[in-house]
Amino acid sequence: MSVLAVKLRRDLRRRPAQLVSVVVLVMLGVALFGASYDAYKNLDSGYRRLFERYRFADLTVSGGDTAAIARAAAAEPGVAATAARTVADVPMRMPDGSTLVGRVVGMPAGSQPAVDRVKVLKGRYLDASAPTGVLAEKHIAGHARLRPGAKVAVWHGGAWQQVDVRGTASSTEYLWPAASRQDALPAPGSFGVLFVPEPLAEKIAGTSAPNQVAVHYTGAGRGHAGRLDAALTAAARDHGAGAAVTRADQPSNAALGEDIKGFAELAVLFPLLFLAAAGVAVYVVLTRRVARDRVVIGTLRASGFRRRTLVAHYLATGLAAGLAGAVPGVVAGVLLAGTVTRLYGDAIGLPETFVSVRAATVAAGLAYGLAAGALAALAPALSAARVPPAEAMR
Repeated sequence: MSVLAVKLRRDLRRRPAQLVSVVVLVMLGVALFGASYDAYKNLDSGYRRLFERYRFADLTVSGGDTAAIARAAAAEPGVAATAARTVADVPMRMPDGSTLVGRVVGMPAGSQPAVDRVKVLKGRYLDASAPTGVLAEKHIAGHARLRPGAKVAVWHGGAWQQVDVRGTASSTEYLWPAASRQDALPAPGSFGVLFVPEPLAEKIAGTSAPNQVAVHYTGAGRGHAGRLDAALTAAARDHGAGAAVTRADQPSNAALGEDIKGFAELAVLFPLLFLAAAGVAVYVVLTRRVARDRVVIGTLRASGFRRRTLVAHYLATGLAAGLAGAVPGVVAGVLLAGTVTRLYGDAIGLPETFVSVRAATVAAGLAYGLAAGALAALAPALSAARVPPAEAMR
């Protein structure tokens, strides 16, 4: 074993508390990075899977000749499916007597729609044999404690009309219960959605035909969504359509998009605080060690050791501390990523979460830990290499 290797081992054993603190800081930084960044990627990919599984609309057109709009959209290359439905905002009264402005969304009884499907969480889906049976969206169901068998009153024709809750459901349209872009943060219990049979929705809305068309694109069509959005919107306006809302501007998706964007920034910046603190600790420890080892360094230089050899020696201390923290940090990050994903998903009401381990995140965590130790050790290492042998040995 070389002289410098023996010295490195002795240096690492000397004053272990300082190095342990560095290792812990690196471990925390890497673990936080792995857990939060993988959770962000899990949520991002989870959104896309949910959107595809439940056929979340890429474009929603309101008003006009909805039958003609749906036919024109279905004939456009890049469109996978269309669904015409009735949507209306009406007053509702919950079983406890509280009232709110809610939304009824028409759906085919007996089968899921071609676009904007729902996941039934409790109870049963709509059935033609129960014309007043409805599904309560999970947010209002949770707030108003709606269960299968509960009754909700909907204002229609100047009077309250009771409907029967058959079950509760989650929808990709209302992962975040936003009524509109202008009301993206409604007070709890101030807005709710009921999924009702299409005939009942038309009756409540006072229309004889659907008033909205939802369009879902193919994967290839989504690759040029901007062009497809413009073409379908122009065609819809030719048939008298009013508003056209793209997936990016859909209230729930827009709100969650901002949330996930902030999470992505936090997933990188917050762990960097710990890695920066670890870097400062490595810098302080090695700077003091170089000052204490001036005589030893001078002796080594006088004995023929090159400057680059000394630089490599002190860099090895920083790399050892970085690696010792990065390895358990990566393991902890992998284990915590699934927990963070599920907790975050539960907090915002995702019906399903998807967890996976990414080799790129593991590699990045190891690289960050090593980089924190190496960069912090670089200045003290260069300082050691510049120590004049004669001056140091006086």
